[in-house]
Amino acid sequence: PSCPQRRRQSTRARRAMTCPVSQLFILAPNGHAIVYKDYRGELPKDTSETFFHELADKGPANCPPVFCVEGVNFICVKANGLYFLCTSVDNVCPSLVISLLTQLTKVCKDYLGVLNEEALRRNFTLVYEIADEALDYGYPQNATTTDLQPFLFNKPIPVDVASSVTSVIPSFKSNPKTMASAAAHKSVIAQPQGLGAGLAGWRAGNGNEIFIDLVDRISALITAEGAVRSFSVDGCIQMKSFLKGQPQVHLALNEDLVIASSGRGGESGGGGGALYGQAQLDDVNFHECVSLERFESERVITLTPPSGEFVVMNFRIGTLRSERQLPFRLWPTVHVLSDSKKELQLTVKADFPDKLHAVNVRISF
Repeated sequence: PSCPQRRRQSTRARRAMTCPVSQLFILAPNGHAIVYKDYRGELPKDTSETFFHELADKGPANCPPVFCVEGVNFICVKANGLYFLCTSVDNVCPSLVISLLTQLTKVCKDYLGVLNEEALRRNFTLVYEIADEALDYGYPQNATTTDLQPFLFNKPIPVDVASSVTSVIPSFKSNPKTMASAAAHKSVIAQPQGLGAGLAGWRAGNGNEIFIDLVDRISALITAEGAVRSFSVDGCIQMKSFLKGQPQVHLALNEDLVIASSGRGGESGGGGGALYGQAQLDDVNFHECVSLERFESERVITLTPPSGEFVVMNFRIGTLRSERQLPFRLWPTVHVLSDSKKELQLTVKADFPDKLHAVNVRISF
C-alpha cells in the first residue's frame, strides 16, 4: 500500500536540505559586521541588527542558536566571542547550516592561524574568498581546509598573539617534550614573502610539523564533605597538521589501554577485567581518515592527516576510577557572622603531581 503522508514528509525534508542561505555574517562581540556576504539579494543589509537586538533582549545564555523573526530564519554559531550567522527566508535545515558554520570557524582558524576579531579584519579578503567558495548562490558546498586550498589565492597576514598568551603564563621550567600553545597559531598556507619573521607562531615557510593536544573536559559533582557524587570525562586527541604531501602517520597509544565498549580487557560497560594502573576508557570514536587495522592488536592508529586542525579521536570516561583523576578539590565552609550576614570560604587544593602546573584557572559562581 502507498503512504502519501510519508512521501509528503520525505519531500519536505529534501526541500529543507536543498533550501539556500540568503546571507552570511561574521559579527564582532559588539554586533558590528566584520564580514558580510549577500548571496541572493532577498534581505536588507541591516538584517543582522535584528539578530543582535534579539540577542541583547534575551541575553547570550538564553538566546537560542536558531529562531525566526518576521519570516526570516536566523541560525548562529558562536566561536571565540564571534558570531557566525546565516539568514534565510526559506525553511532551511538548521543542522545543515550549523554544521556549515562550525566548519567555517575551523577553516578560518586553519587559514588565519588564530580566530579572533583582529585576524578577521586583517585578512578580510581571504575570508571573503573562503565565503565565496563555501557557498555558491547560497547553496553549501564542500568546505574543508584541504579541498579549499587550490581555490584560495590570497595570502594570510599574520597576527601577533605572543603578548596575549605569554602574559598569563608564569615562568616555569620548560619541558623539552612540549611546546607553547601559540606554536600552532599559524596558517596552513606558507608565510607570505616580505613579512617580518618576528611574529609569534610564524616561520619562513611551513615545515614538516604536526601538533598533538590531549584535551580533557571533566565534569564532577562534589558534596560539601568532599565526596564525589558524579564524575565523567569527555576528551579528545586533537591534531593540527602542517605536513607536506600526504604522508602516513602512526600514533601509538598505551599498549594496556582498555576500552569497555570493545570488550577488550574487561566486560562491556564496566571494564571490570582491567588491572590496576591500566588506562581505561568507556567509549571511543575516530576521525574518518583513521585506519584501525593495528588498533585492536597493538593500540596503534594509522592516518593520513588532512591539512589544518581536526579531532583524531574522541573518548569518554563515565565513572571515577581513581581519586587522582580529579585535578582539584573544593571545600566550602559557611561562617554565620550575624542573623543577616554569612561568609562563604572556598578552599581550592591542587591534587596533581608537583611536576605539573595549572594556568588560567578560573572559579565562577
